[in-house]
Amino acid sequence: MSTSAKLVLADGTIYAGTTYAATGSVFGQLVFDTTMTGYQHSLTNPSNAATIMVFTFPHIGNVGVNSGDEESAHYWPNGVIVRDPARVNSNWQAEQSLPEVLTEANVVGIAGVDTRALTRHIATKGQVTAGIFAGEEAAQADEDLLAKVRDWTPPSASTLVETVSTKTTYVVEADTPQATVALIDLGVRRATINQLVERGNTVHVMPASTTAADIAAAGVDGVVLSSGPGNPAELSDQLNLVQNLLDAKTPLLGIGLGHQLIGIALGFETYLLPQAQRGPNQPVYDMTSGQSLITSQNHAYALRAERGTQAAPRADYGQVAVTQYSLNDNSVEALELTDLPVVAVQYYPENSALEVDEPHTVFDRFATLMATGE
Repeated sequence: MSTSAKLVLADGTIYAGTTYAATGSVFGQLVFDTTMTGYQHSLTNPSNAATIMVFTFPHIGNVGVNSGDEESAHYWPNGVIVRDPARVNSNWQAEQSLPEVLTEANVVGIAGVDTRALTRHIATKGQVTAGIFAGEEAAQADEDLLAKVRDWTPPSASTLVETVSTKTTYVVEADTPQATVALIDLGVRRATINQLVERGNTVHVMPASTTAADIAAAGVDGVVLSSGPGNPAELSDQLNLVQNLLDAKTPLLGIGLGHQLIGIALGFETYLLPQAQRGPNQPVYDMTSGQSLITSQNHAYALRAERGTQAAPRADYGQVAVTQYSLNDNSVEALELTDLPVVAVQYYPENSALEVDEPHTVFDRFATLMATGE
């Protein structure tokens, strides 16, 4: 770690630091991660594609990285911001150091920034565009760097989803198959595939461009729409797919972005949250059980719907029950259709499914929908 680097926010705020990982210049929306461990999960989560990741925990990189902790085969943020990078990594599982893999992935970084103060700034401002200029790039005048940040145009949701999705279908077999599932890869995490497979589902992981005809030809028992990046309202092709699946009464499970797509297909609107839900320990209230869940989340958009049971805005789809909501901002966290075999959750249900033989509300409910259609 050496030489200078600058973090420039579109509102004119500038942080000075030192280079970390790759050098150069990158742009993106600032997103923050509040975990004390698990930085590798966040960096390889496709939902963080084309962002600049801010780690609030001061000391990052101390356990290195290993292939077993990857949520995908790629490091997705354009840039990373850390306060105090580890000088050495010390863990029996470590295969490489964090700055080594970030440099290989061309992720530009800056160190020495007060990331907790920066996170408070993001929480106050909402979505914040920024650029990291590391190495020779940082020598430019501040006003020139600020102009570059303000001129940057974020990639569209369709571009992001196309970038993170698999290009061809592949199959992950269950040891003792009980059902066959099509998983539409909008930016899927390996945890989703693992939980489905370990619970007896042979999974056909299919590209984001998959059509209803492709799914029908695969002869599956149900469809999972994965989590992923971007504004769901911009994904017209995927929304058309969801409507076709709803019309065919296909058992559906939506996670994250998939949950939002199902909601829009039902006629609900989405909106940009004043403060994004990111990281672990996000409290969610389940109105059916009267219990609170502690969830992991990573999203900036949410569905706009009333709590409880209501008619879907598109009346052909019958009744929709909003069964869970966030205790932080009252946003919709889960919905289930009364007249169709559909369930969807905003958070990552995989993170609470640690053992296969443990009951799990989301995956068990989806299994019932596939088995019975109700």
